Amino acid sequence: MSLLNQLERKLYKFRIQPFYKYLIFAMGGVYLLNLFFPTFNLIYRLSLIRDRVLAGEIWRLVTFLFVPLASNPMYTFLALYFYYFIGTTLEARWGARRFFLFYLIGALGTIIGAFITGYSTNTYLNFSLFFAFALVYPDYEILLFFILPIKMKWLALINGLFFLSSFIYQPWSEKIAIIISLANIILFFGGDILNKIRQTIYQWKRRRQFRSSFKK
Repeated sequence: MSLLNQLERKLYKFRIQPFYKYLIFAMGGVYLLNLFFPTFNLIYRLSLIRDRVLAGEIWRLVTFLFVPLASNPMYTFLALYFYYFIGTTLEARWGARRFFLFYLIGALGTIIGAFITGYSTNTYLNFSLFFAFALVYPDYEILLFFILPIKMKWLALINGLFFLSSFIYQPWSEKIAIIISLANIILFFGGDILNKIRQTIYQWKRRRQFRSSFKK
C-alpha cells in the first residue's frame, strides 16, 4: 500500500480530473457508430491486437478501452449504466488520482496480456471495477433482473466462481494474461483479501475447536 501511496503522490503534479464518465460515453458512441455503420468494422479497428500494434497501429493501445461491452442493444445499455455507476462511485470515493492509478494499472496489465496471447479486450479490466466495488461496498444491494435484491459481495462471489471455472480451463498463456490484467485488484486489495481469508480460516478453526470441546 505504501508503494501505491507513493505513486498516487507523484500524480499530484498533474491535474487529473474525473474521467470515467467520458469513457462510458465513448463506449456508447462507438457502439452506436458500429451499429449504424457496420461495414466500417470500427470494433475491429479499435481492438487490442498485438500484430496490428506491431505493424504500426499504436492507437490500439488506447482505443481498446472504448470498445463496448456487448453486442445486444439492451444488454449493452444496462452494462454501460452499471459500469457508469460503479466506476463513478469508486472515482468519487477514492478521488480522481487514485482511481486513475487503479484504472491505469489494469489497462497496462491488459496490454501486457495482449502481447502474451496476441489479443485482449477490456473485459477483465471492467471486471476489476466490479470486484473493487464489491470489496469497497460489500453490503450494497442491487436488484438482480430488476426483481431480486442481492448484495454486491454475493454477486461478486457468484461471478468469481464463474470466472475461476473459466480460468481453470484456459491454457497457461491465457492464465498469465488474465492474472496480469487483474494486477490492479492484486495491488490494491491483495493484502486485504489475504487477511480476510486468514480471519475466516481462523474463525472456522475456533468454531470447530469449540464444538469439539463441547461434545466432550
